[in-house]
This record gives sequence, C-alpha cells and structure tokens, in this order.
Amino acid sequence: MAALPSPNRTLLGPRLRLAAILLLALVVASVIGNRGLVRLYRMHQTKAALERENVQLTTNNAALAEEVRALRTDPGRVEAIAREELGLVKPGELVYEFRGAPRPSRPPDAR
Repeated sequence: MAALPSPNRTLLGPRLRLAAILLLALVVASVIGNRGLVRLYRMHQTKAALERENVQLTTNNAALAEEVRALRTDPGRVEAIAREELGLVKPGELVYEFRGAPRPSRPPDAR
C-alpha cells in the first residue's frame, strides 16, 4: 500500500513557500526600497559632499570677511585696488605705458 501524505506535511509546503516569498520580498524592499540600503548609501555620499562644500564655503566666507575688513580699515588697500583695477593715478605722477611689439602679419597660406 502507498503511504498517504500526512496532513501536516501537505500544509507545511505551501506555508513554507509563502514565508520564503514574503522574506524575499522584505529583503528586496529593504535593499532597494524608498528607505532601503541603496538610498541610505547615496544619502551618506550626498551628506559627505555637502559637508565638504560647507567647509569650502566657510573658508571662502572667512577670506571675504577679511577682505571687507581690510577695505574698511586700510586706505592703502583701497588705493591699491583703485590703481590696479581702475587705472587711477595720483596728481603729478607720470604714467609709462608699455605696449607689446606689433605682431608680424602672416602671409596667406598657399595651397
């Protein structure tokens, strides 16, 4: 005579498959879901990049604040900028302007 499957064994198979499928779905959701590990990794990378940018901007702000302080308190700095960027001179100063030598014109290419 053939042995009949026990009632516990027949129910265990589909339940085990269902549990395995649910477990697999949970693992997949935890890795690639909206709050998954991939997103968490990307957020950590973004955070590190923003922190680096923040340090750089803080350094730039400190340099600009120092320049503002120098412009407000140091008349020599203001004079230097006026001379360099605006080309201003004091009364009675002589200005020597040096121009580069003219470039020789190229003959047209003969092809």
